[in-house]
Amino acid sequence: MTTETTGVPATPEQPVEERPARDHSTLSGIVGARATALQSGYLRNVSSSVAALAQLRRAVGKEPGSVPEILVHTLHPVFARGARSDEPTHDEIAAHHCLTLFALHQQSQAQWMHKRGVRLGAAMRQLVSPDSPPDNPVLRRFAMLSTADSPQELVHHLRGVAQLLRGRRIPLDYGQLAQDLSDWQRGGDRRTRVVLAWGRGFHFVTTTDQA
Repeated sequence: MTTETTGVPATPEQPVEERPARDHSTLSGIVGARATALQSGYLRNVSSSVAALAQLRRAVGKEPGSVPEILVHTLHPVFARGARSDEPTHDEIAAHHCLTLFALHQQSQAQWMHKRGVRLGAAMRQLVSPDSPPDNPVLRRFAMLSTADSPQELVHHLRGVAQLLRGRRIPLDYGQLAQDLSDWQRGGDRRTRVVLAWGRGFHFVTTTDQA
């Protein structure tokens, strides 16, 4: 048993969302499945899940591979495909950062903070009220997030976003975020499409979750 406590009551498992299952042979599917399993165990106060999330939180902002005890959660053969050196792949970097940010987001929460279909821009939009001034700090943070020019800078801003979302109990799709981060690292049109998708979710108020 771990000495850390969740600070949240055990709750029954939430119903499965009525969405087609993700392909668990993809980055988004694997990361999403792992976040779902960890949060389910955490909310039931399963000691192994509580300990795993504590370990993942300690690796927030650190480089992939720098915290060996979390590799069982952040590595997968799918993520390593195409590796030509000992440097982490785009998928390994994305999985590492998304699962550690998820652990930070889920901390002390009594409900699921990973939720399928809630993309980054749409989640951040929920932090802004309709009458927010132009200099609202969330608007400034989104602008900085959209113009980040290195993975380190992007993850720094995402850490602040995860903390804000946790404070308001707003969930995020960490499987989708992992795919976004992998594409973002590839630059060019892929990065442009990711930033555009985040912008649409943030600036357009919609009645349905974005997949």
